[in-house]
Amino acid sequence: MSHKVRTSKPQNIFASSKNKGGFIREQLLHYVIALLSVALALWTTLLLHPYLAPTPAVMVSAWYGGLGPGLLATVLSTLAVNYFFFKPLYSLNITNLNIVIPLVVFMLTAGLISWLNESRRAAQRQAETSLKSLRESEARFGRLTESSEEALRQRETELWLITDTLPVLICFVDAEQRYRFNNRAYEEWFGHPTTEVYGKHIWEVLGESAYQLLRPYVEQVLAGQQITFESEIPYKDGGARYINATYVPQFNKQGTVEGYTGLITDISEKQAALRDVHDELRLRNQAEAALRESEARFRQMADTAPVLIWMSGTDRLCNYFNKHWLDFTGRTLEQEMGNGWAEGVHPDDFQRCLDTYTNAFDTRQKFRMEYRLRRFDGEYRWLLDTGVPRFAPTGEFLGYIGSSVDIHDRNLAQVALRESEERYRILTEVSPQAIWMGNSDGGISYCNQYWLDYSGLTMEQTSGYGWIYAIHPDDRERVFKTSMQAVANATNYEIEIRFRQVSDGSYRWHIVRGLPFRDADGQIIKWVGIASDIHDRKVAEAALQQLNEMLEQRIQERTAQLQAANKELESFSYSVSHDLRAPLRHIAGFIELLQKRHSSTSLDETSQRYLNIIAETAKQAGILIDELLTFSRMGRTEMRYTNLNMEELVQEVKRDLLTQTQGRIIHWQIESLPFIQGDPSMLRLVLRNLMGNAVKYTQTRNPAEITVGSTDNENEVVFFVQDNGVGFNMQYVHKLFGVFQRLHSDPQFEGTGVGLANVQRIIHRHNGRVWAEGVVDSGASFYFSLPKLLTQESE
Repeated sequence: MSHKVRTSKPQNIFASSKNKGGFIREQLLHYVIALLSVALALWTTLLLHPYLAPTPAVMVSAWYGGLGPGLLATVLSTLAVNYFFFKPLYSLNITNLNIVIPLVVFMLTAGLISWLNESRRAAQRQAETSLKSLRESEARFGRLTESSEEALRQRETELWLITDTLPVLICFVDAEQRYRFNNRAYEEWFGHPTTEVYGKHIWEVLGESAYQLLRPYVEQVLAGQQITFESEIPYKDGGARYINATYVPQFNKQGTVEGYTGLITDISEKQAALRDVHDELRLRNQAEAALRESEARFRQMADTAPVLIWMSGTDRLCNYFNKHWLDFTGRTLEQEMGNGWAEGVHPDDFQRCLDTYTNAFDTRQKFRMEYRLRRFDGEYRWLLDTGVPRFAPTGEFLGYIGSSVDIHDRNLAQVALRESEERYRILTEVSPQAIWMGNSDGGISYCNQYWLDYSGLTMEQTSGYGWIYAIHPDDRERVFKTSMQAVANATNYEIEIRFRQVSDGSYRWHIVRGLPFRDADGQIIKWVGIASDIHDRKVAEAALQQLNEMLEQRIQERTAQLQAANKELESFSYSVSHDLRAPLRHIAGFIELLQKRHSSTSLDETSQRYLNIIAETAKQAGILIDELLTFSRMGRTEMRYTNLNMEELVQEVKRDLLTQTQGRIIHWQIESLPFIQGDPSMLRLVLRNLMGNAVKYTQTRNPAEITVGSTDNENEVVFFVQDNGVGFNMQYVHKLFGVFQRLHSDPQFEGTGVGLANVQRIIHRHNGRVWAEGVVDSGASFYFSLPKLLTQESE
């Protein structure tokens, strides 16, 4: 709710009219205010454009000065809007229809506002004139109170007649806010006769809600101020109305306010008209803002789109290109506008593109065309250009909008694909194998020439499932069932088939492989396959099978012979062990007796040395016999596979070697070792030999460095034992793991030449490998590998 209040000093509404000079000054003041309002509105609009228009200047001028100042403000505001806010700026160009229409709407709106305010002012002046006449009549009535009552009644009748004929509500309210007078318009408005209203308080007649809004103005006028205001009042019986009211205080002879006269004009229709105008302006501003926002969104989307976008007008000339187009061509918008973009079209494509565009433009039809456009680096690239006509909501043709996609790489790929397909077709036709292609349900749709020549069938006879009749009758049911299962499960398949050869009627074995071909969504769109002649291989396999059966029988016979020989060898080993150990025990015993007699009978130094040699030799012979027996048993002993902690096994072997390392400085470096599967006693013997050799061959090193570690690969774990001992010559590495093979004859390094042979046999039984690396006087490294998934050796 808005309120417009104008206060002024109390004045006698029945006073004489102003003189002519005062009237001229008042009119000049009105026009000066109109000029100042236009200037202020123009300054404010420049600051707040486009959110505020110069309309307030017209409203202020029309309200204050009437029709003349309002029209002056309208003309000046129109010129200012055209000069400052319509392109081209700072000119009075009115030839453009887009400029003339807003200016005409603005002038009509401003003229309507001026006319409505002039009507309001005329009604107000008429009311004031009537009120003035009423006052004059009351004055005359007061002077004639001493006249006859007939004259008094005549004056009262005249007064009532005057007030009742006025088109405004007139009332008089005393200092106690009680109605003492109201005219006929008041009675017609509220529907209460004068007799009912007389003497009642304002709130009783108008209602509490209306009184609360009028109360501030009532209090001001009873305080001696003349009040003019506009406001929307919710009357109890008259409904909500927008009024223009003037309250004039009435003073007695002592200068005390004894009441006030109210002049009320209903301006609801005028306010509704103004609201309609304001709503129209607001909707127009909203539409313009929405249009600007839509254009901004379009340009942002167009500039960020990964395609080249263009627009043309009804004159067929292009008037817009997006940022991607300009980046592609490397040219400015000004260079591309109109027909400038055509400079980048390949000369061989220009006329064809122009004809396509012109024909589509004339018929207002969508078009698609491909042409080469020069890129910023000078390369001509193929584009796919799609254009569609643009129409206004009214159906008016506005031009075309189009998008272009770079298809240069796609075209090159299509050319390469065609070349590839041609090569593939040639290869399939000259291939010495049958190549076929089928639809999604497995029916044959293509076969190469090899199949047609081999089977004697035509393409029509082979299509679908006609190829089944070239299959051997015994294979048909199996083949058909396998192929249908593959189609149902969408899986590859491979099957051996006998196909009939047309040249001699014989059946030859082929292996047929088929696999599904899927689209981007994973759906099977066709099947492809190949049939290879394996008849000769099948014949060879049959012969090989027969040979294998014969060999299997011979192997079984040979195995039985070997088992018998192994039993004899085992008996021989025990016999040798017993027969060889007996004389060695005799030799050792007699040597011991001779050494005991040494205390009573002296021997010379040579004899003593002979005895020591004989004793040591007998000892080494015993050790050799033990290791030979161990070596022979390694090939026959049943293996016990368990999960082994190799790190704990290495520590145990290290403790066993303490007797051989006393008094020596040895730096052991034992890395973290993994768990493996193997025979614990056999692998213990492997570590005992390798670590024992490392201790033995580092006797000349102080300190000795021995490392035990492992490495890991996809299929096996590799363990190693490294030392900084005397090493060996890699020229003889192939002799290391043979029986009785020793690369060091120095008596300082004792040995039998059987230990590494045992290591090799044990690792081979674990399906592993063993090898060594060394450098003379720089140490040696011995490696053995064990599979990660060890397969137990079958005995």
